[in-house]
Amino acid sequence: MKHYLLLFLAVITFVSCNDDDDDYNEHEYELEWVPAISTDLPLEFEYGRTYRINITIELPNSCYFNYNQFDYFYEGTTRIIYPIAHVDGGIPCTPNIRESIISIPVQALQTEPYIFKIYIGQDPDDQDMFEEYIVPVI
Repeated sequence: MKHYLLLFLAVITFVSCNDDDDDYNEHEYELEWVPAISTDLPLEFEYGRTYRINITIELPNSCYFNYNQFDYFYEGTTRIIYPIAHVDGGIPCTPNIRESIISIPVQALQTEPYIFKIYIGQDPDDQDMFEEYIVPVI
C-alpha cells in the first residue's frame, strides 16, 4: 500500500510541475494617455472643501480599460490632467468604442482660481492639446 501512495504522490508532483502553458494568456499591458471628450467641473470651489472632477473618456476598442488612473501635474495655479487607459496588447481587439469616466478628487487649498488643462489629444504635429477650464475659489 505504501508503494501505491508513493506512486500517487510522485504522479501528482510530476503533473503539478508540468511546464505546459498553452492555455496561459500572457498579457502585455501598456499605459496610454487617452483624450477627454467631456469634463464635469463645479462652477466654483469653496476653500477647504473636496470636490470630484469627472472626466469622460472614450475607449477606442475592446483592448482599452479604465482603472481610474491619470497623470496630474502642478504648474503654479494650473493643474494639467492626462487621463490614462490600460491597453492589453496580448488579446485580439474588437472595434468596441465605449465611454468611461475618470473621477479625480480635488481639495480647494488655494485662494486663487484653479486653472485646469485637460488633455484632449494631439494636433497633426503631435503636440498635446488641452481644453482649459477656470474655477474660482470663494
